[in-house]
Amino acid sequence: MNNSRESRQGFEEISEQINHIFTLSQLLERAREYKLPLCIAFVDYEKAFDSVEFNAILKALTEQGINTQYISLLKEANTGCTTDITLLETPLRIPIEKGVKQGDTISPKLFTACLEMVMNKINWRSGVNINGERLSHLRFADDIVLIAESTNQLQSMLQRLDKKSSQVGLKMNRCKTKYMRSDVLRKARITVTGEDIEEVEQYIYVGQEVNMRQDLNGELSRRIRAGWCAFNSIKDVLKRKTDKTTRKNIFNLAVLPAMLYGSETWALRKREEQRLLVAERAMERAMLGISLLDRIPNEIIRERSGVKDIVVESRHKMRWAGHTAGLTDNRWPAIIAEWYPREQKRPPSRPPRRWEDDIVKRFGRTWRRKARVREEWQTCCDRRSLNDS
Repeated sequence: MNNSRESRQGFEEISEQINHIFTLSQLLERAREYKLPLCIAFVDYEKAFDSVEFNAILKALTEQGINTQYISLLKEANTGCTTDITLLETPLRIPIEKGVKQGDTISPKLFTACLEMVMNKINWRSGVNINGERLSHLRFADDIVLIAESTNQLQSMLQRLDKKSSQVGLKMNRCKTKYMRSDVLRKARITVTGEDIEEVEQYIYVGQEVNMRQDLNGELSRRIRAGWCAFNSIKDVLKRKTDKTTRKNIFNLAVLPAMLYGSETWALRKREEQRLLVAERAMERAMLGISLLDRIPNEIIRERSGVKDIVVESRHKMRWAGHTAGLTDNRWPAIIAEWYPREQKRPPSRPPRRWEDDIVKRFGRTWRRKARVREEWQTCCDRRSLNDS
């Protein structure tokens, strides 16, 4: 196992996005609880798919052991490409000499292979020490997070990444690249090629708002807005006098996932659960044509709508906990879920709410041992969900 192993993924199923969000949120949780020095940069490239050099992609594929016949086919398919623009009835043909084809299903994989080559050439030796290994960065396609223990270290990492990226045609977007730091670090100026990188309090990473305070209020507001957008897009169907089963199934499949994206990583308090529940109740009333002035009890509204309880659904992170506990290939979600900085003494004050607190409350501190027996854990989670509802 490499002592500087990174986490990387391409454009894959949504669970891989949650893997990255979970790893980052757990790192932020430990930094807040143990007052760790932590500095994180969120890197953005300018027109990444359009600017990457195709020769660099071919070189990356060769270095990564891809069959030469496939490489030859890809080279042929991307040679002599043009695009036509018609101005005042006069066609203008422009040759395409760099980048990957937009919309081509293989383009994300080609880009990821090139970025893999860039990262391997940097050979990171910095990052946060987690059980003897260095977590230096996370990668989901072109969403890159650099992780350091000081602003000086982060400055060096950004400069090295910018230098190596430019060699394959990738230019860092100085305006969209941001960084954040924990409170134990002093404010510092971070620059790339002479341009300042903005410090932010929160950032949207792979669809979820993250911050050093581990404050969920901003993310819950985003999720509620996303739920209303999903609801309004299908409200004509939901408000029709269709049968109850069809209506509730549409709501459960279209609206709840929008509101609960990333909920596997949340550590909800009662008041935060109440915010979600209030929003869902408002949607149920809109769906049924009921006003608050009608003073109909919530139980009756739920009986009429038949939709799932959003708070109960948010507690399905128990299944995600079973997923992390069952990982056997030394991936970061499994490692960081159990990690705490043994060399660092936790401050004596009451710790902030942790991700696993409600799991420990329900299943005890040996929950990981139970979760590794998948069938029993699934049955146990289902039983708990029924009891909660």
